Amino acid sequence: MHRARVPGAALGVRRGDRVLVARGYGYRDVSGRLPVTPETVFGIASMTKSFTAIAVLRLAEQGRLKLTDPVARHLPEFRTPEPRYTGRITLHHFLTHSSGLPPLPSIYYTSGRSLARDPPYDPKVARRVGIDPDHPPIDTYEGILEYLAETRYRLLGPPGAFFSYSNEGFGLLGAVIERASGRTYESFVEEEILRPAAMSRSTFDTGIMRRAPEVTKLYSPNWSHPHRPKVESDEWWEDTCLRAAGALRTTVSDLLRYLELYLRDGRVGRERILSPASVRSMMQPHVLVQPGTYYGYGLFVRPDYHGRPIAYHSGGLKGVSSEFAVAPKERLAAVVLTNSDDAPSGRILEGAVNDRLGLPRRLPFMDVPPRTPPPPSLAEYDGWYCSGEGIWCRIRARRDHLRADFVGIELTAKGLKLWPAGRDGFVVHRRGSAGLVRFERDRQGRLWAVHLGVRVVRRRRPGELSRARTGRIVW
Repeated sequence: MHRARVPGAALGVRRGDRVLVARGYGYRDVSGRLPVTPETVFGIASMTKSFTAIAVLRLAEQGRLKLTDPVARHLPEFRTPEPRYTGRITLHHFLTHSSGLPPLPSIYYTSGRSLARDPPYDPKVARRVGIDPDHPPIDTYEGILEYLAETRYRLLGPPGAFFSYSNEGFGLLGAVIERASGRTYESFVEEEILRPAAMSRSTFDTGIMRRAPEVTKLYSPNWSHPHRPKVESDEWWEDTCLRAAGALRTTVSDLLRYLELYLRDGRVGRERILSPASVRSMMQPHVLVQPGTYYGYGLFVRPDYHGRPIAYHSGGLKGVSSEFAVAPKERLAAVVLTNSDDAPSGRILEGAVNDRLGLPRRLPFMDVPPRTPPPPSLAEYDGWYCSGEGIWCRIRARRDHLRADFVGIELTAKGLKLWPAGRDGFVVHRRGSAGLVRFERDRQGRLWAVHLGVRVVRRRRPGELSRARTGRIVW
C-alpha cells in the first residue's frame, strides 16, 4: 500500500463457516485520520457483475427467461450497426462478454453528470482520445440502446468469436432483469440477493450510502499531472443505465457473507439464493480469455489453478480497486477493497489466497507464459492501437522486444517493455505484476487488433487518429 500510495484497504478471508480475517488498513479519510474497518463502505465497481449474473440466473430458474434467448427478445430496441449479427446476440453472450461489442466510450456519457463535477477528470485529455466531454448525458436504458444503435462502430466479429470485456452488455442485462421481473434492477437485487444474504450495508443508492456510519472518500491520480499527489473526492461516479455493470457499494463484512454462496452451493446462512446447478454454471469455463483462464457468468475462472478450480473478479473505477476470489473445493473465499484507482488489490488478494492454499504468495491467478526468442522481425507490430473506451497505445519495435506507451484518458504508462512469449504473444511487467499481451491476425495473416488486459483493441491507421477529436472515427 505504501509503495502504491494506497490510502486505505480492507481485507476479508473466510474458510467454510469461519471468518479468518476481517481487517482494515490505513485510512478511509486521510485528512480526517479516520481508519478503515471491516464495516467501511467502498465501491466495488465490476465485482457487481457477479450479482447481475445471479439475478439473471434466478430469473432463468423462475422460467422468466432463458440464457439462450436473443437479447432482442427482451429488448426489441437493441440494434447494432451490423444487423446480420445483432439477432444472434444472446443473453449468454452478454453474460460472457462475447457479444462482439468493442470497447466504447459509453461509461463516460452514462456518468456524464458526475464527471462534470469531478476534480480529476480533464475534458482536454478526454477530447484528445476521442471522448466527447460535451456529449449529452445518457440517463436511461432507452438512451444507451439508442446510443448503441446510432454510434459509429464495428462489431469485433460474430457473437461468440471473441472475449472482449463489455460494460454495455452487462449494463443492458439490468434492463433485461427489469423487463423480465417487473421490478427495477436495484430492487430485484436487493430483494432477491442482498436482503436474504443479510447484506445490510450494501446499496446502489448514494443517498442511503452516505448515511452509513463509515463511508470511504475516493482517491484518484491527477490524470493531467500523474506525478502529483492523489486527488481526494466525495464525488462518486453515478449512472442510472449501467448500474448492473458496476454500481454496488458494500463492505468487507457484507461480502464475506455473500461469498458463502459459492462455498455452499447457493446458500447463505439458511437462505437459498441460487440452485447448485446455477452456481456451477457461473463457474463453468464458457469463453477463453487467455490460455488457462476463462470467463463464466460474471466470474473469471481457472479450472485448474495448481490442482483446484478458482473463480474471481476484480473491479476498477474512480476511487475503486477491488477483487474477490473463491476456491470452492477448499471452501475458501477472500476479498480486498481499496479506495484508490489502480491499486494493487489483485496482488494483495493473490497473496492472501495463495497463503491459505499453501502456494507461493506472489503466484498470479493468471498464468504468464515464459519468454521466448524474438521473431526475425518485430516491425510488423508497430503502430497505434486505440479504442473508444479511451485506451490509446503506441507500440514500437525494438531489437528484441516491443515498447508500449499509453496516452489514454486514464492509463498513462510510458516505456513498458513487451517481451516475446510465443507466436503473437508478449509478456509485460508493471508494478510488480506480469500480464500477457496477444495480437490478433485476420484470415490473410494481417495484424488487426491486440488483447490489452481483457479488451480487444483495434489497430489504427495514422489518418484515423485525427478523426477521433471530431467524432468521425469508427470504433
